[in-house]
This record gives sequence, C-alpha cells and structure tokens, in this order.
Amino acid sequence: MQQIKSFGVLQSAKVMSLVYAILGILVAVGFVLTRAMHRGIHHPRVLALLIFVPILYAILGFVLTVVVCGIYNWAARRMGGIEIELAP
Repeated sequence: MQQIKSFGVLQSAKVMSLVYAILGILVAVGFVLTRAMHRGIHHPRVLALLIFVPILYAILGFVLTVVVCGIYNWAARRMGGIEIELAP
C-alpha cells in the first residue's frame, strides 16, 4: 500500500475547475431545455444560463477544491494519507 501524502493544490484546482465547468454545461443545458418549454429558447434569461452556470460551476469548483485540498494536506501531515494499492 502507498499513501497519498498531499495534493498539488493549484493543479488539482485547475483540473477540477474544468470538470465542474463541463458539469455546469450539462446542468445549463438541462435548465435551458426546461425553461425553453415555458418561455421559449430566445428568452434572455434562458441564454444567460448557458453562459453563467458553467462559469459559476468552474469558479466554485476551483475555490472548493483549493479548500478541500488544503484541508486534506493538513490532515494527511498529522494522520497519514489515504492508502491506495497501485497495480504493478
């Protein structure tokens, strides 16, 4: 078994920011589809969702990943990291 001693905070946050942006796109498309049924696809709020939801998800994903990685790195220094078994 090997331990994950720490995460690179900024690199992890950049990667997770992209992951959350992609999830934000999926969520925004879901919002657009449901809102379009009620107000039409050309309503300004519907189109704004396609822009702002992925951006909001990416920003929040970045910030939260920085916080979580910082907490993990702090805890891993005191208690040891998560143990994983790597394939040979």
